[in-house]
Amino acid sequence: MSTATKFLHIDEPLTMKKGGYLPSFTLAYETWGELNADASNAILVCHALTGDSHAAGRAEDGHVGPGWWESAVGPGRAIDTNQWFVVCANVLGGCQGSTGPASLHPEDGQPYGSRFPVVTIRDM
Repeated sequence: MSTATKFLHIDEPLTMKKGGYLPSFTLAYETWGELNADASNAILVCHALTGDSHAAGRAEDGHVGPGWWESAVGPGRAIDTNQWFVVCANVLGGCQGSTGPASLHPEDGQPYGSRFPVVTIRDM
C-alpha cells in the first residue's frame, strides 16, 4: 500500500484563535481507499504530535520509515481501506509540507520563524 503526499493551498487568510493570522497556507495530506458516491465512508485520522500525514504505506521521499499507524490502516486492518476512505493531514506548524515556522512568509519572503502564530486545536 502506497500513497503520495498531496498539497492543498488556500489563498485566503486564516485568523488564529490565539491571535495572528496566516495570509495563505498549505496543508500536506495523504489519502487511502476510495471515496464512495455519497461520501459517507470518509474517516479523518489526526496524527500524533510527533507524526505527519504519513499514517500508512511504504516510506517514500521525505519519510524515514513506514507509516506511524501501519498496523491499523490498510486492507483488512482495523481501518480497512477496502471499506473506508481515509484522510490524514499534517497539522499547521508541522515540518512535513504544511505551512509552519520554516515556511516563507508570503509578504516578505523570509521564514516565519518565531513570527509564526500559535496554533490551537481549534485552528487545526
